[in-house]
Amino acid sequence: MIKYVMTAATLKLFSTSPQTKQLYRHLGNTLGQRQRIQYGLSRPYIDRAKRILELCEKHHAIQQGDRLLEIGTGWVHWESMIIRLFYDVEITLFDVWDNRHFEAYKKYFGQLEEVIDKEIEMEPIQRERIHGLLQAISKTGSFDEVYALLGLRYVINPNGTLEQFEDESFHLIFSCNVFEHVNRSILPGFIQDFYRLLKPGGYSIHKIDPGDHLSYYDRRVSSKNYLRYSDEVWRRYFENDVQYFNRVQRPEWLDLFDKARFEAVKEESIGADIGSLKVDKSYENLSRQDLQCVTLTVVHRKP
Repeated sequence: MIKYVMTAATLKLFSTSPQTKQLYRHLGNTLGQRQRIQYGLSRPYIDRAKRILELCEKHHAIQQGDRLLEIGTGWVHWESMIIRLFYDVEITLFDVWDNRHFEAYKKYFGQLEEVIDKEIEMEPIQRERIHGLLQAISKTGSFDEVYALLGLRYVINPNGTLEQFEDESFHLIFSCNVFEHVNRSILPGFIQDFYRLLKPGGYSIHKIDPGDHLSYYDRRVSSKNYLRYSDEVWRRYFENDVQYFNRVQRPEWLDLFDKARFEAVKEESIGADIGSLKVDKSYENLSRQDLQCVTLTVVHRKP
């Protein structure tokens, strides 16, 4: 628990001013890229690639030529890149700040080419196309060259809002482990914007991590440790701006999409044993399944 508390205190310190936030992001980009280059492509990334393709194929969520929007595109645009390798589509990559790691990107996709044949089933013509794209990517010298090659568009809005996009301009909106970082106060409008942006029949596919992100720094602490604390205690001692997560639980996520008028297509949750963790009274109304939920995948459709 000491590492948990110390991590929270350090992150709150980095959140105190624009200068400290900028320093945190600089360190995160520098040290994060160094670590990703050192360790390379990991198993979870391969599993994520398989998962996004499986969901898109199962629900026929993508057609060639579609326009897609990824929310929180991250260090290497992983999900967008996987989709773009398999589908000839236009993708807008949206984020609130620039945390791209080009050298890590090149390493990840260089290593992906070495393993993709045995990891993902492909038709021969598809295999030829994908290897051709991966080899072309290996020759690029910047993200701008990648975007020009693949027809991608990179957009940053520090406010995190989607108002700059036109109504009914996308066929699919997707994200992976991003929603838990969206400020709780803007979530209703944020998800309602998805409905506005999607064409009729368009899909919304998201993987959400409702786990306690501070526990990733202290594995002796429960993966839902934050359930112990009231909103007041959490804001005062643990919540921070540089690694903010909103503590929104499974029923709330489902309700947000329902209120935005989406049609639920699929919902899948994975739980972790929280043992005898004593939860704050604000969470006492939740079922055991909801309290234990650490991974939530939701697929919705705009009628």
